[in-house]
Amino acid sequence: MLRHTKMMAIGCPICNSPYRALSKHLLRNHSVRNLVERRILLLLAKGRINIRLHPCIIAGCEYNGTRLDRHLYRNHVELSRQELHVVLTKLNMKVATKKLHELSLTNPTVAMITSWDVDTVGDDVLSQPPPLSPVITCDNPDCKEWRMDANRMKAQRDIYAAEVKSLRCMLQQRIKRNRKRMNQRAEDQERVFLRKLSRTESTPKRLSKSKGPSCRKSPIASHTPVSSSSEPASIDTEASSSSPPIHSPWFSGRGRGNRMRDITFPRIMEKYLQGYRDHYEGIDPTVRLQENAVSKISRVKSFLSFMAHGFNRLSDWLFLRDLKRIRGWSRSLIKSSLQVTTSDFYIKNISHFLKYMNETPCKGSRLNQNDMILITREVAAILKSMRKKVFIHQMQVKRDKMEGLPSHKDIMACLTAAKTCIPQLLDVMTSNPTHATRSLLYGYMTLNWSCIYGHRPGVYSNMTNTEVLKAEITGTAFGHLIHVSNHKTANAFGEAQMYLTIEEFGWMKRWLEIKGTLTGTNNRYFLCIAGKNPSRNLATFLRLAWADVGLKGPINFTDLRTVHADNAKRFQDISNRQRVSDFMCHNTATAYKCYAKNPSLKEAADIRISSQSHCKQRPQQHQG
Repeated sequence: MLRHTKMMAIGCPICNSPYRALSKHLLRNHSVRNLVERRILLLLAKGRINIRLHPCIIAGCEYNGTRLDRHLYRNHVELSRQELHVVLTKLNMKVATKKLHELSLTNPTVAMITSWDVDTVGDDVLSQPPPLSPVITCDNPDCKEWRMDANRMKAQRDIYAAEVKSLRCMLQQRIKRNRKRMNQRAEDQERVFLRKLSRTESTPKRLSKSKGPSCRKSPIASHTPVSSSSEPASIDTEASSSSPPIHSPWFSGRGRGNRMRDITFPRIMEKYLQGYRDHYEGIDPTVRLQENAVSKISRVKSFLSFMAHGFNRLSDWLFLRDLKRIRGWSRSLIKSSLQVTTSDFYIKNISHFLKYMNETPCKGSRLNQNDMILITREVAAILKSMRKKVFIHQMQVKRDKMEGLPSHKDIMACLTAAKTCIPQLLDVMTSNPTHATRSLLYGYMTLNWSCIYGHRPGVYSNMTNTEVLKAEITGTAFGHLIHVSNHKTANAFGEAQMYLTIEEFGWMKRWLEIKGTLTGTNNRYFLCIAGKNPSRNLATFLRLAWADVGLKGPINFTDLRTVHADNAKRFQDISNRQRVSDFMCHNTATAYKCYAKNPSLKEAADIRISSQSHCKQRPQQHQG
């Protein structure tokens, strides 16, 4: 059947013009006042004519049952979607024409407008030929010759019809055999995958047995799969076992050592996950985006592995209907060593994957629309129940971060040391270049830039030699402005800018000259020599320079960035605050959400004084 949404324009069966309110169009423009006739025309336009009892019109097919629609989809596998659409359109037209003809024979009280009649001649897909006219004997030689030609054509037509029927049956059998072979191959791959999975899970089981009876198997991943929607989605309830779930080892390790990267699935599922990865990366992925895509796919695989435990068939995706197990997976994340914000991020990854799966169903999936609604609603409820913990954790982290920020004295010490040490390090790199000297030089450069602007480290690591040389051409006596196009928030803020004085840009120009004399300098990024990717060790170089200045305590780019954002909030007016935030590619709307909930001691005291003064003023106003 042809299906249309409520807002889709439907073509008029009479004038073939698209209309949204087709019933009103038939009444006003074509004066179709007969309700039965109008109903038949509306069903014809929507493709909802009942064709179940009609014989099959495919050449060579003799089906004459009660479910023609099911017969076309199941038996005529040799037809493409376009061919099947043409057959259904012809069937709808034939049945509608027949009903209109039967209605006209009843001589209805309300006159009919359509004058269609039953026409079966010329149908190129009829399985049964129309009956011949009664044979009239005639002694005319021309008539005899015509009858002989007609008999020969009839016999030839019967031969062709039988050949078409035989070829169609052979094609259907071949397609069905191929499908059966593909399904059998998928089942074999699933059995191999399940054997590998059980072999992988046997390692933590043996370890748990050797440690003692306290580490026992969690029923979250081994209970009988039963779909349930009656249990509340809150994840604060205790699991039935205090030990970690059986799939928790997938979250062990970091980076390339994480075991989530070793999870494999049947080929049809791996192909679908690869399509999801291609969708996430886009048409021009960066190296960082490709790495994020690998991590995201690993988290999705971990979730699917948890959900598929104990199921013998995975390609139908029916294991996702177990809502209790989805809650159990969420509990296993929270009870693991992950922070609550990391768990929330993992669940959001799964929510994004389920949204993609709902809009792009996997081939072979038996999940219907109602199943996807239940699954996505359950994940959304889990995220909602975690919102309180996530928000409180963010406030605590922000408060701890604000207490350990570098002071104004530390920032000035870094700027003074950078102005002295960078030229000295450049001299050393000219005479005796070493890896340690270069690392310290990178550290002082990034420390100097971060103390001035507070950019993210991606701005420094993705800055190319071409962008620096272009800034040299466009520079003036006031200084130079470097535009970095590739960084984290380029979609929201565009290029990141760094203004440098003549002296500061002279350091960069001198480093480019030194870099050209070193061996293996094929990297196009400014703060990198070998390879072809940007540097990933800028945080380490920053800590080296921080310690070389003589300052103690941990330091990172986020702390220096927070210092600039906090100073702009506390000591700048609204216009200058926005200019500073835009220049450092900082979204104030997101930051103020946590800043407003974490006032300093002085701000809290000012709020109390303001509240008390307001309470004292109200009685005076009433007395006046």
